[in-house]
Amino acid sequence: MKTCWEVSLADRREAVSPPGYQGRYLRVDLTGQTAEAVSIPSEVLRAYIGGSGLGTWLLLRETPGCVPLEARGSVEHMAVPDALAPEMPLVVSFSPLVGTPLTTSAKFAVLARSPLTERINDSLSSSHFAIAGKKTAYDAIVVRGAADAPICLVIEPHRVRVVDARAAWGMSARETEKQLQQQLGLGFRTAAIGPAGENLVHYATISHDGRHAGRGGLGAVLGSKQLKAIAVRGDRVCPTADPDALVNYARELSELSFGPATAKYRELGTVSNLLTFNRLGALPTRNFQQGSFGDAAALAPETISSQFPRTRTSCAACSIGCEHIFHVGGDDRSGVRMEYENLFALGPLCGVSDPAAVLEASRLCDECGLDTISAGGCIAFAMECAERGLIDAP
Repeated sequence: MKTCWEVSLADRREAVSPPGYQGRYLRVDLTGQTAEAVSIPSEVLRAYIGGSGLGTWLLLRETPGCVPLEARGSVEHMAVPDALAPEMPLVVSFSPLVGTPLTTSAKFAVLARSPLTERINDSLSSSHFAIAGKKTAYDAIVVRGAADAPICLVIEPHRVRVVDARAAWGMSARETEKQLQQQLGLGFRTAAIGPAGENLVHYATISHDGRHAGRGGLGAVLGSKQLKAIAVRGDRVCPTADPDALVNYARELSELSFGPATAKYRELGTVSNLLTFNRLGALPTRNFQQGSFGDAAALAPETISSQFPRTRTSCAACSIGCEHIFHVGGDDRSGVRMEYENLFALGPLCGVSDPAAVLEASRLCDECGLDTISAGGCIAFAMECAERGLIDAP
């Protein structure tokens, strides 16, 4: 069976769709090498709101042996395949607000059966990938089956292509994005896995624009399908019910989002919560054995900012500007996005107070495509096991 293939599709929006929706989703079968546009009933779009709502409906509809949401009653058990089985679907679903002028609207959800928990998992993130994905004229993408060799799925309004990605196998997601931008040309946005996803680590992430759909191990689901990346490009904009009212509301919301309530996030990022949680005894410390960390001040954002140069920026379509990128080296891999989650998980949770060590650990997780929260949890658990003599450790 050939590695590369292409399907041409009709480029249209379903006329009866509610405002904010394209009214259809893309179903791709990597095993059968097929792709088709499937209409979504307008009543479904109104009943299951948002990326997570629509994504959940699609996941249950597309999962073999699963009972769709609208048919549920007293069903208590479903015989569904293993999370990493080829026939299991992965859903990428876009919010109806994506592409509007509303701040914080560039959101999307990735849904699948988690290999980590064996339950439905929706991993949420935001970036330019969401905006470009919605403009492909689909509200969601459903991928089933598995390829025979590493591939990249390329989606545009009028066609779906699969291109060879064997040269990218083993690369970090960042390196993969850079290579695909050169290979595919201008306008494409990608979501990719790193080595962790390729090796089916159960808390592997899906990375895009340096950000991550991080929870639940959905990067491993892509890895099981030998799907290294999804690239999207389009220019199809959904109509809104009242464009003038939407613009006015977006302006008001943007002004509120830039007010004093969010000032600490602009100045210090989400890590500004660290000392507050520590004072309240709610900072996970040494594998949750304590709720406060004696060396928390060493990891405070004020301390880190004084030791490492940083760049302040915003997520796509967001006016809050809480993203802080710290630079720990001289090459293009040096930028580390520091959030409260990776700071606590790789710092106090592991009993580590050296900010350079925490930043480097976070950088390595990003390069490999590992969820920093789960990675920190595994390390902290192993450390406590060693302390209690349950395992041998150096």
